[in-house]
This record gives sequence, C-alpha cells and structure tokens, in this order.
Amino acid sequence: MIMKSKKQKQKRKIYDQNYYKAQTILRDPWFINKIAWLKKRFEEVDCSIPKNGFKNLKEYDKWRNKYWDTRTRMYRDKEFIVGVNKITNGKQKISSEEYDKLEEFKNDYLPPVYGAIFGDILEHFKINRDNSKFRDFIERYIFLGYDEYPSTIIGTRWIRNSKTNKMELFIPILGHTKKEDVVNNWDFISREQKYLSDYLGKSKEWEEFDRDIEIFNLYNEIKKSGKKVVVDREIYVQLHNKYKSITVNKIRSIVTKTAKRLGE
Repeated sequence: MIMKSKKQKQKRKIYDQNYYKAQTILRDPWFINKIAWLKKRFEEVDCSIPKNGFKNLKEYDKWRNKYWDTRTRMYRDKEFIVGVNKITNGKQKISSEEYDKLEEFKNDYLPPVYGAIFGDILEHFKINRDNSKFRDFIERYIFLGYDEYPSTIIGTRWIRNSKTNKMELFIPILGHTKKEDVVNNWDFISREQKYLSDYLGKSKEWEEFDRDIEIFNLYNEIKKSGKKVVVDREIYVQLHNKYKSITVNKIRSIVTKTAKRLGE
C-alpha cells in the first residue's frame, strides 16, 4: 500500500538496474494488455479510474474505499449466492474439482483483488511477488500515473548502541548517494534528529555562564558545609553586589537550570 507522506522535493533519478527493469515492464505488450484488462474490470463495477491516474492520494483513497465496498456488496448479491450454491450444492466440504470451478466463478463474477494481480505481474517478469518496491511502482503507475521506479535517494536508520543502550541515528550511504542528497533532504533528517535524547536544537551561547556557575558552586559549597543558614539568602548576601540583577527568588531558579544544563 502506498504510504502517505508530506510533499518532498523532486527526487534525483537513479539510473540503475531497477530503473531500467521498471521501464522495460512498462513497454512490454503483455503488461500493457494486463493493465488494460484490469482497468476494464474496474469499469465493469462502476469503479473506473482516470486515464493518467488520480491527482492525489486523497482521491485514490476515496476510490479504494468505494471499490472494496462494491466488492463486499457483490458477495451478498442473490446472483452470486445462487452461482456458488449451484457449484457446491450447499455443501461445506467440496471436491478439488468443485473448488476450482468455484474459484473460476468468483474470479469472473467479483472484481479482482488487484494486489494479487500485482503479484502475478511481478512473477511474470521473474520478480518476487512480495517485492514491496516493485509493488509500489505498479500501484503508483496505475493509480497515480507515476512511471518511475521509487528509488531510495537517502534515508535514516535507528540502531540501539549495545554499550550505552541508547538509540542512535544513522544516515546510510548508498552506492548512488551524493553530498547534494544529504543537503537537499536535511529537513527530513533534522525531523528525525529531534528524537535523539541529547538533541540540542538551536545552539546558543550560555550568556550568564560565569555568574550561574559561581552561584551553583557556592550553593553546593554551602549545602556541604552544613551551615545553619538560608542558602539562597546567604548567596544573595555574598554576590548581590557583584551581580546586580540577582534576587533571592531568582537564585534557586538559576541553581535548578544550571544543574539541568550540566546534567547533574
């Protein structure tokens, strides 16, 4: 099934074996006839598709819901039920000969399960019927009018570090990957980057670093000393002449934020 995704920049074509295999399939008379037959079956149940495919995934989804609803309804048609009973005589257990006749009747009466047709097409061209990339290629060609193999320009991979037990983000470098692919797809990569536990975001200088560290260190020093004083007020007494902007209430906030930024 085609997955929905946000609009991406136009992809660079990868002229590899899969690209030319896909182009060969599109030009093959057997394939052309097979697709024409499939589209005709769609029309027979009032589920025709535009010559050049749907404009977007939303239109395709709407058609797909109608198509499968139609197929489900046809299972309940009196004509279909009568045809099944005529072959099986109402029996639950049937012979292999009766089974073959039943399948032939279903294939003739019901609109096809087109995913299975995709598999048959791939097998005809000596491709594994479960090859997801080529299945997507055929689906996109029929329903969205795309005529190119969906090559992966660049992607990301999450791998757990066995030593730290943390997930790490990798960008696999493929045989056709170029520097421009990383640069042009950085928006996508950066969205994944945000899930890293140490994600920094915008790297800004810690403007009051010296002040905050001095307050933080003094706070810890007083706490360790065991002095019976109000720590925040004691820090204020010692440093308020040096740092005019600090207040007693602000000191605790500075200590908390500094500890967090230092990972303590």
